[in-house]
Amino acid sequence: MSRWQRYWFSDGGRTALAIVRIAIAAAVLLTLARLDNPVSTGDLPGSRTLYRPVGIWMLLGEAPPADMLVKALWVAAWAGTLAMLLGLVTRTATAVSCIATIALAALSFSSSRSWSHQYNVVLLAQIAMLGARAGDVLSIDWLIRRLRGLPSINVPRGYQWSLRLVQFAVALMFASAFWHKFIHGHFTLRWALSDNLRHHLLVKYDLADLPRPPLADWLIDHPWRYRTAAMLNLISQAAPFAAVFLMKRPVWRAICGAFFILEILALGLVVDLWNLHWLPLAAVFIDWDRLLTRAAPPAAPPDWKPPRGPRIFIIAFIIYDVITALTPTVDRKLNTYPFSGFPMFATIRARPPYDQHLAYDVPGDSYEVATIDRPMDTPTQQWFDHQNRGMHAVRNPDELQRRLSAVLAQGKKRYWDYGVQSVRLWLTIYEAPPYPQRAHVERHRIAVVGEITPDGTFRTMLGKLAGTTLMIAPRNVTIAEPKLVYYKDDVPTPIPLDAPFTDNRFDLSHARIDGNPQYFVVIVDGTQWLVASRSRWVWN
Repeated sequence: MSRWQRYWFSDGGRTALAIVRIAIAAAVLLTLARLDNPVSTGDLPGSRTLYRPVGIWMLLGEAPPADMLVKALWVAAWAGTLAMLLGLVTRTATAVSCIATIALAALSFSSSRSWSHQYNVVLLAQIAMLGARAGDVLSIDWLIRRLRGLPSINVPRGYQWSLRLVQFAVALMFASAFWHKFIHGHFTLRWALSDNLRHHLLVKYDLADLPRPPLADWLIDHPWRYRTAAMLNLISQAAPFAAVFLMKRPVWRAICGAFFILEILALGLVVDLWNLHWLPLAAVFIDWDRLLTRAAPPAAPPDWKPPRGPRIFIIAFIIYDVITALTPTVDRKLNTYPFSGFPMFATIRARPPYDQHLAYDVPGDSYEVATIDRPMDTPTQQWFDHQNRGMHAVRNPDELQRRLSAVLAQGKKRYWDYGVQSVRLWLTIYEAPPYPQRAHVERHRIAVVGEITPDGTFRTMLGKLAGTTLMIAPRNVTIAEPKLVYYKDDVPTPIPLDAPFTDNRFDLSHARIDGNPQYFVVIVDGTQWLVASRSRWVWN
């Protein structure tokens, strides 16, 4: 056999594969418990009006799935995963659990513009286990054979390929995060050796006025702390992938698993991303056969050849997983959830030169909510600003109306005792002053993106920028002597533009405009309305 085949189809692994099967099933059960919320079940207002097919749902077209189908998937997911855990009809149960859980996880992001990554690695590990002989020991299937007096199954070279493919899928998640940080830093360590992590923590917490965890609060106060933490983050994300090359070094492989656990806990302690359902996956870094069994694995026949099916599956899985994990943005274009990149705060939130302490500005959302029964308090405002972030980037008026209507409906349902009446979305520039000033952000609302009034009217001025023509498309906004300004480089300072205005169009052909990005804002009756924006993609 070639070196490639010897790696994937080496001897042993039966007990280890059974233990990893149990670990993955436990992780899937924890994932299902976390998924069981109104978002994934479609019970929140606006879930169906904002529906877009994600992943496996693309096979069924653009229409939302029927309620009965979703309920059936929940039954199949729980039953299949429990059967997988116990090892009952193991391979069939694994496939049923995998398909049903992937469908439910994808559905939970069907009303969002993108997906988060809290479930992907568990689902990818389960996909990598499809077809595995994971029930040949430590399973009900194994007990049934013993009770029937049948010999135990121990297939020569039939287990390691599944183990190693699962380990590859698990390790690639954090390796992908390391890779994206490295390439965003233009193959330097500027992601770590700058004020980047300080600003990431400010964006994570201070933009929505969320309290920082104690460790994050301690790290953010001094450069040596947050830069050291950033370097340790890169190390702990790169280390687990080394296990792929350490299958014959069990101690070092286990150390790689310790870094996997360390990174999971650090994500929770620093950025409040508690993904404890990933922890069972650390079992894949342990050589369980060496720890628990002493019997030598059965010898393969002299003329043994690797089976064709597993060989094709291994190659196809690795190629597709690597492409989607390491190529920026391709995962969203392909939309084949759960195959995904894992940027994990890869964007560099610092301005060059990176060895200096400079102010940092970032665009974001700010919701102005009107209530009649009770004034807005901080936790309620945090929900609007944090849970509905990212909407400031919407430039399609119809999509904006649907999403703002959903936010208003969910706010009314969630905070019924406040008497929520209307919601206004502001494009806001958040400015972080440079170190050694106190770490905080200052909010500058620069333009209204859109609003839903108490009578249900949708108002916006979103239009289009085509070449040197700025076209406004007012919806329920009366235009009277509009004034045009623009903002550049995410700096909250308006720059007046003297441009001719005719038939809802501004002629910018003679205006001197620079900066990246640019936000074009029309002032009508003292209110600033966003009309359009322009930016060029920069690799940072």
